[in-house]
Amino acid sequence: MKNLSLLFISVLFSFIAEAQLNGSVKGKLTDTTTKQPLSDATVSLLSAKDSSLVTYSLSDKKGFFEIKNLDKGTYQLLISFTGFEPFKKSFSILPDKKSIDFGEIILEKEYKTLSGVVVTDNAPVKINGDTISFKADAFKTKPNGTVEDVLKKLPGVLVQKDGTVSAMGENVQKVYVDGKEFFGNDPKMATKNIAADMVDQIQVYDDMSEQAKFTKIDDGSRSKTINIKLKKDRNRGDFGRIIAGGGTDGRYEGNLSFNHFSGSQRISLVSSANNTNKQNFTFSDASSQGTSQFTPGGGGMSFGALNMAGGGGGNGISSPRSAGINYNDQWGKKIDFRMSYNISHSDNLLKQTNFRQATFPGDSISEVNTNSESRNRNKNHRVNARWEYNIDSMNSLLFTANMNLQKTNVFYNDTSFTFSKAINDFLAVTAKNNRTDDRNGTNYSGDFLYRKKFKMQGRTLTMGWRNGYNENESDGINKSPITAYRQDGSIYYLLNQDQQNLQDANSKNNNLSASYTEPLGKNKIIEFNYAYSGNNNTSDRKTFNFNTGTGKYDQVNIFQTNFFEYKNTSNRIGTNFRISKKKYNYQLGMGIQSSELKNRNIRASTGKDTTITQRFTNFFPTANFNYNMGKSKNIRIFYRGRTNAPSVSQLQDVPDLSNPLQIKTGNPSLKQEFNNSVNINYNTFQLTSLRFINVNVTYNTTRNKIVNSVDSGGGAILITRPENTNGSFNTSGFFTVGFPVKKIKGANINLTTMGFYSSDPSLLYNKKIFTQILNITQMFGFNYSKGRSDMGITGSVVYSKVNYELQKSSNTEYFKQSYSADITHRFKKEFYFLSDLDYYINSGRTSGFNQNIILWNVAAAKKFLKNNAAEIKLTAYDVLNQNKGINRNIGDNYFEDIRANVVPRFFLLSLTYNINHMANKNQQGPPQIQKMLERGVKVFQ
Repeated sequence: MKNLSLLFISVLFSFIAEAQLNGSVKGKLTDTTTKQPLSDATVSLLSAKDSSLVTYSLSDKKGFFEIKNLDKGTYQLLISFTGFEPFKKSFSILPDKKSIDFGEIILEKEYKTLSGVVVTDNAPVKINGDTISFKADAFKTKPNGTVEDVLKKLPGVLVQKDGTVSAMGENVQKVYVDGKEFFGNDPKMATKNIAADMVDQIQVYDDMSEQAKFTKIDDGSRSKTINIKLKKDRNRGDFGRIIAGGGTDGRYEGNLSFNHFSGSQRISLVSSANNTNKQNFTFSDASSQGTSQFTPGGGGMSFGALNMAGGGGGNGISSPRSAGINYNDQWGKKIDFRMSYNISHSDNLLKQTNFRQATFPGDSISEVNTNSESRNRNKNHRVNARWEYNIDSMNSLLFTANMNLQKTNVFYNDTSFTFSKAINDFLAVTAKNNRTDDRNGTNYSGDFLYRKKFKMQGRTLTMGWRNGYNENESDGINKSPITAYRQDGSIYYLLNQDQQNLQDANSKNNNLSASYTEPLGKNKIIEFNYAYSGNNNTSDRKTFNFNTGTGKYDQVNIFQTNFFEYKNTSNRIGTNFRISKKKYNYQLGMGIQSSELKNRNIRASTGKDTTITQRFTNFFPTANFNYNMGKSKNIRIFYRGRTNAPSVSQLQDVPDLSNPLQIKTGNPSLKQEFNNSVNINYNTFQLTSLRFINVNVTYNTTRNKIVNSVDSGGGAILITRPENTNGSFNTSGFFTVGFPVKKIKGANINLTTMGFYSSDPSLLYNKKIFTQILNITQMFGFNYSKGRSDMGITGSVVYSKVNYELQKSSNTEYFKQSYSADITHRFKKEFYFLSDLDYYINSGRTSGFNQNIILWNVAAAKKFLKNNAAEIKLTAYDVLNQNKGINRNIGDNYFEDIRANVVPRFFLLSLTYNINHMANKNQQGPPQIQKMLERGVKVFQ
C-alpha cells in the first residue's frame, strides 16, 4: 500500500509540475468614436494550432483586461463586443518574452453583418437569466468522447461512477436534447450515448412543471435539468457506437447505440448485455411490492433511517440485458410527437453476511448473525409517449402516457442465529427461511392537459386530467423452521411454518384539476385553482398452510387471510398571488382540502365486514420569494405544507409472516401525515472566474407521522405495526463551491460540505422513544486536463453518529472514507493508458466489517482505422482482487452491518467501433439505412 501511495503521489506531482504557467497578455479597450472604455467585452484566447479555445476573460469597468498563467506557444487574441468589429491579433509566449502588452486597443464600429464569428458564442460560459450555458468545444474531451465526458470537465458539474450527474450541488433529474426528452425520463440515456463533437452547448437550469411554465405560477416542482443543444450542422446523419468484449471467468460485455437524426425527426436504438454488473439504462419497477435488495454505493439517507455504503460496490452479481428504441418527430407545424419503448431482463445473485444488534427496554440486547442468498429475475417492458398539439396560437393540448409491464421471480433463503445479551448470554433462536415469490405487475399513468391563452396577457386557463392503474399479482411459498431456547439450552418452543401466500392488489386513481390566472395590473397575477382526487385500492390476500395429508397447500389460514378496500377522495380549492419585479418576485398561496378516507376490511378469522371512515380538513399554505442579487446571483426561499396519506400496506390489518421472527401488520385507523417544509437556496456564478457557490438549507417537521410500533409477540418474536405520533423533524444543508485553479490551466476544484440531523420518534413496547441521527460529509473533486492527459481525483469523509434514547450504551459513532483517482494518458500513434483507483476505509463498525478496500482497474487501448473510429482495449478489473460490498443500516433501535458478494477480479478484451456519418443539409444518411428507418417510422405514424 505504501508503494502504491508513493506511485500515485509521484504521478500527481508530475502532472502538476508539467503545468507550471507564467505567461500573460493584457490591454485596454476603447470605443473608436467616444474614446470611452468598453467594459464586459469578451476577450478570448485561441490556440494557433487548431483554433480551439484556451481561455477567456471579460474587460473591467475601465476597459482593462489581463490573462495570466499562459504556457509557451502561439495564440490568437480575439475580442468581441456587440456592435463592434471583432479584433484579432496573433502573438507568442516565449521563455524570453513571457508578458505581452497590447496597450490601448480601439474597436471599430460594426457597419455590416458579419458571416464569420458569432460574438457571444466565443465565451465558454454564458448566463441568460437562470440558465448557465457551457460551450462544449471549450472543454476538450478524448477522441470519440460522449456528453458524459464533457460534463466531467464543466465547473460545478460532478459525474459519479454510476453515471449520476449533479450540477451546482444538486442532482440532475432531467436531461433534454434540444429541449426534448431522450428515451423518456432516463438522464443516462443521453449522457452516455450522444457524441461530444455533436454538441454546441450544455445548458444547466431549474425546470418547472408544464403547468407552472404556462401559468407563471410556481408550484414548487423545480428540478435541476440539463439541456444538450446540438450543433446546427450536426442534426442530420447517423452516429453511434458498437462495443463487444469477452474475458476470463466467462465475463462478457456488449453494447449498441445507433442514432439517426434528420432535422426534427430523430430515431435512436440501444441495446446492452453483460455479466459484469454494468447497468447503462434505468427501468422503473412496475411492482409496488417488489423485493427490497441491498444497494451498496448508494449511501442514501431517509428520515429516521440511515444507509451507509462503504465498499467497492456490488449489488450481488447481475446479468442485465436491455434494448430500446426512441422516436421524436415534428408532424407539420402543430404536432410534436415523442415515444420510446424499452425491454429489459436482469438476473441477480446476491449473497450476504449480516450482523444486527437491537436494543430493548431493561438493558436487553439481541445480536443476530445471518447468512443469506437470493436470486432475483426480472423482466420489464416500458413505453413512454408524449403528444403535443398546438391547435392555434392560443390553444394547445398535451398528452403524456407511461406503461410498465413487469414479471419478477425471487428465490431467497437464509440461516440466522440470535443471541440474547441480557444478564446471561445464551443462544436464543435458530431459524431458517426459504421463500419463493412470483410477481406480475402492470402500471399505467396518463396525463391530459388543455391550455388556453386569452388576448389579455397573463389571463390563462388550464384543465387537466390525470389517471392511473396499477395491478400486482403474487404467488409465494414460505418455509420457516424456527427453534427457540431457554437460558439453560433446553428447547422453549418449535415453529415450522410452511405456507403459500396469494395476493391480488389493484389501484385506480383519477385526478381532475383546473387553474385560471388573471392579471391585476402590471407585474401582478392571481390564480384560482381546484382539484379533485379519487383513489380506489383493493388488496385480496389469501394464505394456505401445507396439508401433509394431501401434499398440497389447501388449508386456509384464516388469521392471515382477508380482503381490504381503501378509498381516498378529496376536494381542494386554492388561490395564489404573485408579484414579479425586475430584481425580485414573490408568491403567496393558500389551499383548503377536504378529504375522506374509507377502509373496508373483511376478515376470514371473524367473518366480519368492518368499515372505518375518517374525514379531514387541511390547510395548504405556500410561499416563495426569489431575489436576483445580480446577473448570476440569487436567493430563493420556499415554504410548503402538504398531507401524506397512508399506503394500503400500512392500513391492511393482516400479519405478514414472510419473516416469522419479525411479523408486520397494518393499522386501518391511521391518520394522514401533515408535513411543513422550508427551503432556502443561495447560488452565485462568477462569469469571469468560473467560480460558483451554492448554499442550500432545508427544515422539515411532520405532524401525525407514521412510525413503527414494535412489541413482543412472545419469545423472540417481534410485531411491528404502524402508528401516528408527533415530534418528528429533520434538517439538512449543503455548501458547494467550485473554481478553476488559476496557476494550473485546465484544472478545477469542487468542494462540498453536507450535514443532516434528524430526531424521529418510534414506539417500543408501548414506550415513545426518540432516535437522533447526525451525519456530516465532506467531499472534494479535482479535475485536470492538459494536452494528452486527463486526471480526476475525488474523495469523501463521512462522520455518522446515532443516539438511542432507550439505551445510551448502544449509541454508535463511525467514519467512512473513500478516495478515487482516474487517469487517462494518450501516447503517440493513438495508444492509451487508463487507470482508476478507489480506496475505501471503514471504521467504527462491528469486528469483521472494518475493512479497508482497494479497487484498482487498469487498461491499455489502441485506436485505429480512419478518424480513429475503432478501438481495441485490454482491461484488468480489480487488479488486487480486494473488491467487497460493505454496508451499514441504522434503524429506530438497531444497527446492521452487511457484507455482500461482488464480481471478483477478471480481464476483458473489448473492441469498439464508432459510427459517425453526419450528412449535410440536403442528405439523409446512407440509402440502405434511410430506407430501413422510413419503413420503421410508418409504424409510429
